[in-house]
Amino acid sequence: MIARRPEPRDVIIVGAGPAGAALAALLRRRGRDVLVVDAARFPRDKTCGEAISPGAWPVLEEIGAAERVRALGPHPLRGMALTSPDRTSFRGDYPPGQPPGFALRRLALDVALVEHARELGAELRHTRVTGLVRERGVVRGVEATGPDGTRRRLEARVVVGADGRHSVVASALGLRRSHRLRRFAVRGHWEGVDGLGDHGEMHVGRGGYCGIAPLSATAANVAFVLDRREMGAAAGDVEGFYRREIRTRWPHIAERLARSRLLEPPRAIGPLAVGTRSVSDAGALLVGDSAGFFDPFTGEGVTLALRSAQLAASAIDRALHASRPGAATREIARYARARHRATRDKFRFNRILQLAVGWPDAGNLIARRLACRPELANRLVGIAGDFVPARDALGPRLVWELLRP
Repeated sequence: MIARRPEPRDVIIVGAGPAGAALAALLRRRGRDVLVVDAARFPRDKTCGEAISPGAWPVLEEIGAAERVRALGPHPLRGMALTSPDRTSFRGDYPPGQPPGFALRRLALDVALVEHARELGAELRHTRVTGLVRERGVVRGVEATGPDGTRRRLEARVVVGADGRHSVVASALGLRRSHRLRRFAVRGHWEGVDGLGDHGEMHVGRGGYCGIAPLSATAANVAFVLDRREMGAAAGDVEGFYRREIRTRWPHIAERLARSRLLEPPRAIGPLAVGTRSVSDAGALLVGDSAGFFDPFTGEGVTLALRSAQLAASAIDRALHASRPGAATREIARYARARHRATRDKFRFNRILQLAVGWPDAGNLIARRLACRPELANRLVGIAGDFVPARDALGPRLVWELLRP
């Protein structure tokens, strides 16, 4: 027998990561009745690069969670440093006088956002969503199974998929599509790392790249990304594979880690890139990684998740105010268009960077150019950090500046 709640909630959010928790907080600040469901119990680890661009701060301020995040002591990141395959390095700085980016363990960040949403009145329930409830083609809730095995039908006027790259909601809506990028990441946390500062690092090498996010003056998240074809050797021994690949592909990083301590077994995830045909349907929408996730070269996954929550909150609030038949569906569809406008240039910018990563000669040429042009390096890093509009990276003038002799 499936237990059934007699009255629908305003919103059910599936997934309590940054996108789901931020959306819950924003909706509660608008007075909406919000239920957040997640199969995981918090705190829980999340395999992630853990470097967050400065663009996250305005959303955290709007949510009301910025001071709570600052109280965790995040390590400031004032720009990015990149090393090309031939070891050419350049550094780009975020604009002075602006809030820096930051690096912070997801164990701490996610709990802070979840607790903030709960303090604002959102209900968090530990349960696993297995499918959607539809009535006359409109999503009206979710089917879920609790820790005790009890099956429940949870009803809501709007359902949100915030359940990550392997989203149950996106799959149930039939919106998932395959992506040509099939890359995997392996992440480890280290203590006692030499040479850390206030810049995130990206080291491009043969067939992939390795990122270093300083979590403190001595601790770092060290994660690399490789094509799926390179991952076969990891079977059965992820830690051995992780150490061996760093030593082979990035020996200069291995030297810095030689006197460091790996704090726990490395974790692998993938494939990283997922896509969707759309990010909304009648009665439902997708936020965060559920709505599509690409290779995290610029380290903006959390910021994008927060911004998608921001856009979704406005659309959902309008939908819940709608009284005419079909008006709520139209408001949710507006979210899809707004998200596309907000992300299309940044996604194109990321694809340009992916081409450089996949073509070592181009990456070396660009790195040499940027090493001699700090103002150009600052501009590119400003695009990644959301200080400079991404459309500035798409014109022929910038390409000419990067490639001309």
